[in-house]
Order: sequence, then structure tokens, then C-alpha cells
Amino acid sequence: MPTAPQIAGSADAYRKIKDGILALRYQPGQKLSEAKLAAELKVGRSPVRSALARLERDGWVVVLPQSGTFVRDFSAGEIAAMCELRLLLESHAARVAAQRVSGDELATLRGQFETLKARGVENHFEQFLALDDQFHGMVYRAADNPLITRILLNLRDQIHWVRVANAALPGRVEASLNEMDHVLDAMERRDAEAAAQAMQLHIGNIAFSYDVAPVEGHKKAASAG
Repeated sequence: MPTAPQIAGSADAYRKIKDGILALRYQPGQKLSEAKLAAELKVGRSPVRSALARLERDGWVVVLPQSGTFVRDFSAGEIAAMCELRLLLESHAARVAAQRVSGDELATLRGQFETLKARGVENHFEQFLALDDQFHGMVYRAADNPLITRILLNLRDQIHWVRVANAALPGRVEASLNEMDHVLDAMERRDAEAAAQAMQLHIGNIAFSYDVAPVEGHKKAASAG
């Protein structure tokens, strides 16, 4: 039986390696070496081995016999399916949130948007990602639908990975900020339908940036925009 320190060490290694995958420090397709990870994390190879086994079970790495352990990439089909789910749920959430979100929360978020735009979003990638998380979190909370929130939170890490990978594409940071700004503007005007359409465009453009087939809702929103 593993001891308590061994379990804690494995959990810590798991979290740090997974954080590296989510932040793209470990790129899709990159080979992960037990020895290098152990040296990087300043732990023994045993907790790293346990962490990699758990990451394989959770679908974040793949183990190829005779080749090694590699960071898993999401297929175009998986990204398309995730975008379809987000489009359906988050456009509805934006519609409801536009009518429910507090003025104070909108004002706080608006201030952060304007600050980031003034600084130049392309030069503040980490701040953009934090604002992105805060923006979508606000929409989830204001929509106040526990089932939608639970579904999206269950996919939180996968959604976060797609957001980070998408933002790393040329031109997508500034474009994403502008798209979210349109959603925020509609919410400030309490225009529920405009907020839903702006959210559809935002998520649909993520699908387009990966060259995956856009969903029907995005086609309708694009033609209306």
C-alpha cells in the first residue's frame, strides 16, 4: 500500500504535469520523460510514474509501447463536438445572464476589459486567459442553471485547453477579446438575443480557427451579424 507521503507526492506531480499540459508548456505530441519530469519537479521517478499513469487514465497522455509517453492531442472531431456543446449551452447561458447579471459585476468586468485593451492584449497573454476564465465564469453564474454549470464544469479542463490552444493561434487573442467584448456590450444593454448571438459567433469562430465544421447555430449567427 502506498504511504500518505507517496500519495501526496503523486497527486502533486499529477497536478503540476497537468497544469503544464493545460498551459501548453508540454505541447500536444511532445514526449514526456520520467527522468526529466522528476528532475524538473524535484521528486523521485515513482510519483512521476504514478502521475503519468493517472494522466493516461484521464485522457491527457497516451502511452505507446516501445516508444514512450506523449501528450495527447484533441482531434478535430473532439474539438468540433466540444464547440457544438458549448455553443448550445453558452449561448443560452448568455441570453439568460444578460437579464440577470448585476450591474456591479458588469462594471468590474468592463474595467478589466478596458485595462487589458489599453495595455495591448497580445503582450499580456496570461492576463487575457485569466480574464477569459472570469468572463465565462460570470456567464455561468449569472445564468444560474445548475445543470448547465455542472456539464460545463465537468469539461472545464478540456475547455480550458481548447481556449489556451486557440488563443495561441495567430490573431486569436485580439479577436477573442473583441468577440467577448461584443457579448459584454450586449449584456450591458440587457439585450438577451444580441448576447446569445455574440456568444454563438465567439464560440463558432473557435471552431473555424481549427478548421472544423461550424455548427448550424454559428451559421445563423454569422449571417445575422
